[in-house]
Amino acid sequence: MSGISIERIGEALDHLVTAPMSNWTILKGIPLLKLYASAREKAGGQPLTLAASRLLADNVGEGDTVLILSGFIMRGYGRPETDGPIGAAVIAKALAVGLGAIPVGVSEDSVVPCMEACFSTTGLIPASLDEIHSGRNRCALAGFPIDPADAEVAAIALLDRLQPKALVAVERPGAGSDGAYHGGGGFEISSFTAKTDILFAEARKRGIPTIGVGDLGNELGMGVVAEEVRREVPLGETIAAVQPADVAVIANISNWGAYGIAACLAALTGNDAAFHDGAEEVRLIEACVRAGAIDPVGGQLRLYVDGTDARTNAAMVDLLRSLVVLSQRESGNIAGYQTSWQKLK
Repeated sequence: MSGISIERIGEALDHLVTAPMSNWTILKGIPLLKLYASAREKAGGQPLTLAASRLLADNVGEGDTVLILSGFIMRGYGRPETDGPIGAAVIAKALAVGLGAIPVGVSEDSVVPCMEACFSTTGLIPASLDEIHSGRNRCALAGFPIDPADAEVAAIALLDRLQPKALVAVERPGAGSDGAYHGGGGFEISSFTAKTDILFAEARKRGIPTIGVGDLGNELGMGVVAEEVRREVPLGETIAAVQPADVAVIANISNWGAYGIAACLAALTGNDAAFHDGAEEVRLIEACVRAGAIDPVGGQLRLYVDGTDARTNAAMVDLLRSLVVLSQRESGNIAGYQTSWQKLK
């Protein structure tokens, strides 16, 4: 990518996706930037969206599978929230279009239809696990067990069968130090949450790269900042997830963190088709809600994510997309810009 530094693109993407304008940062005052700073230090100091996208670009190629874990079921509703499945679908598209990979979404059986609706809305074509290599832009969806013993068996079977090159968790519950899963309010949600920590841990044991995306600290992969969550976040001692990832992406809304990764991957690959736009973002939110997901802040079937309306989410996507386009379209235009004034002498 000549002319424009990918590091600067990553900095700008990180800046946007950590803008403090959601439920957790505004209504509850979560010190998001403290968590971000710690996660970034542990990622070698580079922008987190860039660290995650580089991890994917360096390890994933044509025809490789990537597991994308998402879905956070809301207690009392039995429905997933809108934050998570949409971001998972956006990363799935980036992997398929940008790298030629085959994304496989993983969640509870009850959440798979919502995940499939989101993946399909990005243009990906769902197939069975046996048929994912039968055409371009394929994806698959798989349920995962709630029972820990069944999860152990399923994790080994899924990794053996698919041989994934990476795992990405987007707004996926992560178990705390007590082994239980918790919502942001400290209440336990273990009885209806698939034990995907077991899948993540088995992948890490095999040396498979992992990425976690979160906005509070109770999400899978946020073990990277568990100490900071316990110290800085209300109820942190209870809710802090302990399972780490190779890169933990901290964002204002987890979907936005996923968007930052996808946008950076589109910039890295020089393919802006790998990232969506604001109009598609609205369609994704609509599809997610039609499939049964709710806004967890309002507790309603409405076109919101973490209390943030569809227009705001679409505006954020268009801002991110402008950076992707800038990285590609303007590279030639600015070639020699920094020395061009010398030619006037």
